[in-house]
Formats: sequence, C-alpha cells, structure tokens
Amino acid sequence: MNGLLSFVPKNNDCNFDRIEKARDKMYHRVATLCPQRAEIITESYKKYENDSFVLKRAKAFRDILEQMDIYIEPDMVIVGNQASCNFAAPIFPEYSIDWIIEELDEFDKRSGDSFQITEETKQRLRNIAPYWYGKTHKDEVLKNLSKENRLAEKQNVLHRGGISMSGDGHIIPNYDFVLEQGFIGMQNIAKEKLNQSNLTTEQQDFYHAAIIAMDGAMLYCNRFAKLAKEEAEKETDENRKKELEEMSVMFSHLATSGATSFLEAVELVYLVHLLMMIESNGHSFSFGRFDQFVYPYYEKDLKSGKISKEKALEIIAHFFIMTNSLNKIRPWDHTQYSGGYPLYSNLMVGGVTPEGKDGTNDISYLCLEAMALTGLPEPNLSARIHKNTSHEFMRDVAKLIRKGFGMPSIFYDDVCIDAMMSLGLEEEVARDYSSIGCVETGIPGKWGHRATGMTYVNFGKIIELVMHNGMDPVSKIQLVKLNGKEGSEITYESYEEVFDAWKRLLAYYTDLAIACDLVCDRSLKVHDADAFASCTVNCCLERGKTLKNGGSEYDFVSSSNIGPSVVGDSLAAIKKLVFDDHVLTLQQLQDAMDHNFEGLEGARIRKLCQGAPKFGNDDDYVDMIVKDVYESYLDLLPGLKTDRFNRGPVGCTYTMSTSNITSYVPNGFDVGATPDGRLATMPLNEGCSPCLSADKEGPTAVINSVSKLPNKRMAGGQLLNMRFSPTSLEGDENLEKFTYFMEACKVKNIFHNQFNIVDSKTLRAAKEHPEDYPDLMVRVAGYCALFSTLMPEAQDAIIARTEMVL
Repeated sequence: MNGLLSFVPKNNDCNFDRIEKARDKMYHRVATLCPQRAEIITESYKKYENDSFVLKRAKAFRDILEQMDIYIEPDMVIVGNQASCNFAAPIFPEYSIDWIIEELDEFDKRSGDSFQITEETKQRLRNIAPYWYGKTHKDEVLKNLSKENRLAEKQNVLHRGGISMSGDGHIIPNYDFVLEQGFIGMQNIAKEKLNQSNLTTEQQDFYHAAIIAMDGAMLYCNRFAKLAKEEAEKETDENRKKELEEMSVMFSHLATSGATSFLEAVELVYLVHLLMMIESNGHSFSFGRFDQFVYPYYEKDLKSGKISKEKALEIIAHFFIMTNSLNKIRPWDHTQYSGGYPLYSNLMVGGVTPEGKDGTNDISYLCLEAMALTGLPEPNLSARIHKNTSHEFMRDVAKLIRKGFGMPSIFYDDVCIDAMMSLGLEEEVARDYSSIGCVETGIPGKWGHRATGMTYVNFGKIIELVMHNGMDPVSKIQLVKLNGKEGSEITYESYEEVFDAWKRLLAYYTDLAIACDLVCDRSLKVHDADAFASCTVNCCLERGKTLKNGGSEYDFVSSSNIGPSVVGDSLAAIKKLVFDDHVLTLQQLQDAMDHNFEGLEGARIRKLCQGAPKFGNDDDYVDMIVKDVYESYLDLLPGLKTDRFNRGPVGCTYTMSTSNITSYVPNGFDVGATPDGRLATMPLNEGCSPCLSADKEGPTAVINSVSKLPNKRMAGGQLLNMRFSPTSLEGDENLEKFTYFMEACKVKNIFHNQFNIVDSKTLRAAKEHPEDYPDLMVRVAGYCALFSTLMPEAQDAIIARTEMVL
C-alpha cells in the first residue's frame, strides 16, 4: 500500500485492504473492445432515422442505457460501467467507422495503447459497418475540408487530431446544480420549458431530447437498484450484503431525486461523468473543483455522525479507482498524440473561492490522501495554489509529488486568474476557474465544449518552412512563396526579415487551422448533439440549445500549438550565428539541416547551433525571442472567432494554450533538422518547457525563463513539465526545500508546473523490463499514464528530460 500523507490515520472506518486489492487490479487491467454500444446505436439510428439528430441521439442514448450490460465491481462502493467489462472501450460508429475496420487486426499489435479483441467482436463490428459508410461525422468533415487545408496536412503543418473522427468532450458540468437537481430535476426543467409558447423547432426538439436523455439516466439508476438488490440476496458476507442493500436504496433515490448525502453526491458525480462518456466519445470530461461542491454534503454528514473522515476517504478512493475502469480507443495516428490510454479527467482542489477566500478544506486533503492510496492515472489531480495557501497544504502536496505519481500538477491562482480576466471575465467569475483536461482552463458549468482547439499547428514545421522559402522539403508542397519565387532558396538579409517570415507563415497556417476548426465544429453541431451533457451546463436549458449550437454561458477556444521553444531556440541560433556573429551563412545552415547535420561540416555546424543560447537557462537573449514567438501568435487572436459567434455565448473567440498532450513526439517525426541543432524526427518541446536536455542551469533558471513569457495572457493554459531526482525530495529537509521551491513560483509569474520524481536509471529499467514496473506512473504531458503503456518514442522522450536537483 502506498500509504497516507498525514491527514487521516488508519482505522476500521476505511477498508485499506480492499482499496489496495482494487488498485492492484487496475494496475494489471487489460484494455479490450466492447461492441455493444455500436450495435445498439446502429439499430436505434435505423429506427429513428427520420428524427432530428438531437432527438435521434437522445433516443439512442436511452436505448443504450436500457440494453447494455451492467455489473457491480466486487467490493466497490462506487459503481457504474461504461462498457461490458472493466477497461473495455465502447465503439462510437456515428463519429467514424473506417479506421476501426481498417485497424481491427492491428489493435492488439500496437506498440502502445494496445487493445485485445476477439474474432467475434471483429465480426460484430464488420457487420454494422456498412450502415455507417458515408453517414459519419468524419465523412462530413472530409466532404467540407478545403483543398488548401488538405495540402497543409500533407506538409505536416496541420493535424486534425481525433476531433474530426470523435466527439468533443472538454467540459465541466455545473455540479452544484446537478447534485441539487438530479436527473429528475433537470428533466422537470426541460418539461417546464417545453410548455412555453413561441418555441422554435430547434428548442422543442432540444427539450424533448433532454427529457428522453434524463429518462435514460433514471432508467440506468433503476437497473442498478435492481441489480444491487439481487446481488445482496445472494451475498454471504454480512458487511457486503449491507452495502449492497444500501446501494440499492441509494440508486432508487438517485433515480428520483438529487443527492442528499456525501456518498450519493460522489456516486452522482461519477454517474454523470460516465454517462457523458457513453453519450459521446470525446475526452476531457472533467470534475472541476470537486472539493468545493461535495464539501457541503461531507460537512453535513460529518456533523450528524453519518460519516467519518476515514469513511469519506474510502469513498473518494473508490471513486478515483472507478474512473480508471473507463476507456476510449483512438486511431493509431491519433494515439501517438495521446499515449497511455488517457481520459484527461481533471479534478482540482484548493485555490481561492469566488469571494477571494481560501477554499482549501478537508476534501482538499482527502483527495491528496486518496491519490496517495490509489496512485492511478485517473482522475488527473490538480491543486490550485495562491498567495495565502497554507504551508501545511503545500507540504502535503509536496509529499504526494514525492511519491512519484506525477500528481498533483500545480496551478498558480494569481497568474491563472489574471489570464482568465484577460478574456474580459469579472474577477469573481475568473476566481472559479478549473482545469479542463490537461492544463486547459475554463469556468465550471459555464464553459462550452472545447477549451482547446481541434487542429494542431506544428510550430516546428513552420520554422522548417521559414528556412525553405515556404516549401516543405519532403512533400515539395509550397503554399506560400516567402520571397515571391518558386523553390526553397532563402534570401533573408536580416534577422527581422526572418522573424517577419515566421509571422507571415504563422498567420497563414493559423487561418487554415481556424477554418478546419469551423468545419469540424459545424459537423459536430449535428453529429455531437448531446442533450444529456448540455443539460449540465449553464444556459443550455434556458436557451433550448445544445452546447455545440451556442447553449453555454461562455465560449472560448484555444489553439493547440506545438514547439514554441524549438522555434525560439532556432530563431536565437539564426540571429546569433548568422546575423550577430557572422560565423555561418543562411545557405550553410540550410544545407546542414537538409543533410541532418551529417558529415564533418554538418557536425561542426551542429555544434555551433547547439552552443547557441537555449531557452530554460535564464538567458534574456533567447528568452525574449521565445516571448516574441508567443506574442506573435497572441497578436493574431482578436480576429479569430468560433462557430458560436453572435449565437448566444459570451466571447466566442480564441485564446492561446500550450496544452498539446504527447503530440510533441509525433509532430517531431514530421520535422526535419532545425536551426537549434535538433536532429530530424526528434521530439519538439513539450508545452512551454525547454527543449529536451537544453536546460543546463538548474530548476531556478527554468522558472526564471518561463516567468518571462506572457503567462497572464495564456487563458487557454500554459504547461511546464520538470523532472527531479528522487534524492531531491528525500527526507524532511529536502521535502521542505522542494515545498519552498513551489511556493517561490507563486511570485514568479508561473501559470502551471508539474513534476516527475523518477531517475533515468529507473525509467530505462522500466522500458527494458515493463513486467517489473507495472505501477510506475509518469507525468507524460498534461496528464499521467502508466509508463509501460506508452509507445517507445514517448518513453524515450521522458527519459531524455533533464533530471534536476535542488
């Protein structure tokens, strides 16, 4: 057992043995595919094909919840399943089907995120596939994507990721509202709204769909009430028998009411989460400020003697474990962007309240304790830190980080709140921010889908195009002739001309990325018409609109940009070596890059490039250039609009984020050698972190470099990843030193930080002998994963991160 931090002693109110047993089962879980949902929705779509999409999807949702297999995990007090067995991924053919059929024989052969699949399941999926050809979300996207966008993808500047073939996700429900109303309360609101006069057809269909979707949720609860009662009758262990009987009563109650106890509140949160994942195969369905909205139920039960801190800990630990029973499958080309079976279900604790007071409470500490006990990838635990956060809480955060789970990640309120206010939000609203997925930020219950944009923009590839007059050296596609001529010859006469070329290409490909987002958005407005999820977010029930159609209170989207540090380091090398010191010509540098720095001359040039200033070492020469790279993108934002502009929500504009999951690895595959000395196909930098092994001056230098970036304008999220040697946190003195290091970041203009506490020797051994390290969890990007589940290239990128000491 991983052990507790300090907040809760071991006693009989918390069954630590069964937590350990359930946790160990999850460590050895096997990913499989479940065809049930795909078969049910196929029949439902045939049956309701004349209905509008929002009605058709709601009816199919109800059919799925009525017909799918359900089960109760042994000894768990939080229950509910997404598919027919633990860690099975359901299939969502309405979004895309072609890649599923094409990859059926490859799922179990993947180098990462592999899925076991039976021949029977393969055949069942092949049987339903013909119905979907030409009818999916992906089909709609490809039909409307411009030729220019397709060419930009062939250049490997743009990548649509999985959003052109899956649902959206990326929301946090208003859990205060959901817990109070329950499924029946949300349904009653829809019924009342349906009685209004002058409703449009769209509104009528939405309210009917909401009623149907909530019927499905209540039916699902009643099925579990019945199942728990049946299992109780067969149970021989008296303690478990009593739990199952109480579970039956709880589910019957949740079918007809909101939550009235702490256990019901946590169960309802979990149910809403998995039901959204059954409705749509998006990801980043997040929990928001869990310690704020469940605390009143905990406080009431604690005061009445219905619950103890120890029992509350057990409930939260079971909730954490069950989030790891859920799964999602992605095409292999997108899996490379998000390895480790991630769901990005962010759960946040701590931080200030909307009134500006410290929101840290017992649940904040209990969530740290629960993660210490479970040590699993989900939920993606984050802690908010502000200037008045207690040293005690910071120290417990450090204790959990020391355990090496990669959690929690840290968000610094003073910077994050200012970043949210840069969007025009009132301070009281901005104070309630939470992370949606990795490090994307939004306001729980108020934000629409998509805290992060759909189309990845490969900054590393753009700097390669800058060095080739806009021509891709591989595909030979040239969409922009920077000097007005065909071909890759470059004729820049100053650094300013190079930077102007960067800005010109950045603006061009950003416009294409937004155009691609709009195509995906307009298709999802139809194919992802999610009545259930929409009911949980402010204003949708009031307006009678789904989230994708303008139902949310606010709508801000951030673009996914990969490689700003590579670009900054490359520009610094060009400025230093070519225009300041005149030790190289542009032609020499271009030729060396084209030959991947091979040969004696290439090696000489690469050594010069590697010796140029690098971001992450507190060097203003390069740090200010990286800052310029960020601002060159931020300057484009005022003119960018989402598809919901002028259709209801506040905002409907773009912001910036460096949340790019593991895409820095596959994006690197597509980029040749770069002026910073990076070799072809090697990873780009992750988030706003320095390039791999470029940070030589220690952790404080990294913090100082990152602090110079425009972090208070990064409303979409800014991701910093650091790796420390375990010896750096050994013992009380080192733990205290690390705690002070985190506290110092509160005054250093840092948006976010996260840590791997693992040495290179352990990582290399785990790569060589994964069977010996089944529970080695690492911080991959803005999320954590079991190291053994990652593809080798992602493992190598983590090993290559600088191992720091304080």
